[in-house]
Parts: sequence; structure tokens; C-alpha cells
Amino acid sequence: MATSILAFTETIVRMQHQRTKTAAIVLSCVAIAALSGCASKPKRGPVVPPQQAAGLDGSSYIAEQTRTTEPFSHVLFCKSYPSECAGTGGPMTVELTSAKQAELASVNRSVNAQITPRNDRSGDDVWTLSPRSGDCEDYAVTKRHILISRGWPSSALRLAIGYTRSGEGHLVLAVRTSDGDMILDNETNAIRNWQHAGLNWQEIQSSQSPRVWYKI
Repeated sequence: MATSILAFTETIVRMQHQRTKTAAIVLSCVAIAALSGCASKPKRGPVVPPQQAAGLDGSSYIAEQTRTTEPFSHVLFCKSYPSECAGTGGPMTVELTSAKQAELASVNRSVNAQITPRNDRSGDDVWTLSPRSGDCEDYAVTKRHILISRGWPSSALRLAIGYTRSGEGHLVLAVRTSDGDMILDNETNAIRNWQHAGLNWQEIQSSQSPRVWYKI
């Protein structure tokens, strides 16, 4: 009798573990599906007026909420580019001097011009550094790579996912500065505070580890 109860209990535990794994896979697939159609056409200057999205408290900084599943496309990206996901540490906030502000604007503008906008095929979401053509993820990871190579701390450079007003999943680079979290977006050459980016925010990387993601 005791053996039967133990076997039954082990079966229940295995089923619960499998449901948890399935839920995690579903969440990753949702993230992939959302980003596979991400907006990728760059625009000039500020094109989105200031907007207070639901749940924002007026803070200049993005607040991490509960931990969530790392996007599966980012898992694959880290496998292809392990050094991009190692983290270089350093301060979590960069003093936004006029020189630093100019550097952010220069990197954002140059990468937007360097990559020809092209969406990945549905279900084939691959993040690539400095491709000749690509979509929002390619712009964002390339900007992060360039800034790190110039000495910016990885802990202040976080990838973030949101939805555009048209409902498209969109990946951008959030830079934590003394003036707040500033967004580098392939849809505009303007550097904007996260609350003025016109996005419904969903997820962001942890400052401590690029492989850890949080809901916003």
C-alpha cells in the first residue's frame, strides 16, 4: 500500500513538473511570435508624443517586477554569441554628460542607417550582430555590442520588449543613465525617456545578468 501511494505521488510530481516546463515553453513561443513581426522601419526625429502607459508611476527608471522566461530567441543568440551574454559588470547607471549623450545619439543614428530594415520570416526569429539587413532585435543587440566595446558597462545596457500601438512586438535598447532609462530605437534617431517611447512595456533584462529577464 505504501509503495502504491509513493508511486502515485511521484507520478503527480512528474505531471506538475511537466506542466511547468510546458508553460515556460509556451511563454517563450509567445515572445518569439510577438517579436517575429517587430517594427523595423527607421524614422527620422521624434515621432511619438509623450505617453503615460498603463501602470507607470512617473518614475524616470523602469521597475523590474517578477522574473519571467528568457526569450528563446535570446537563448539562441547567447549560444551564437556567448560573450554578449556574459556581462561585464560596472556601474548600473551612467552619468549622462553631454559627451555621453552625443555618443548615444551617434551610435543610435549610425546603426539605424547601417542596417537595412527587413523582418524575419514568421517562426524564424534570429538575432544577429551587425547584419546588412535585419529587424528590431538586430538593431538593439548591435547597439548594445558597440556601446560595450566603447567601454559602457553592460549592467547599464538592457534589452527590453514592448508592444507598439499597432500591437507589434518590438525590441529596443534601454540605457540606464543619471537622467533615467533612455531608449535607443530603430524606429527613430531621437533618444527618448522610456515613458515617452510609445511602447506598452512587457519584459527587460536584469542589470545583474543578461540571461535573467523580468516583467515590467
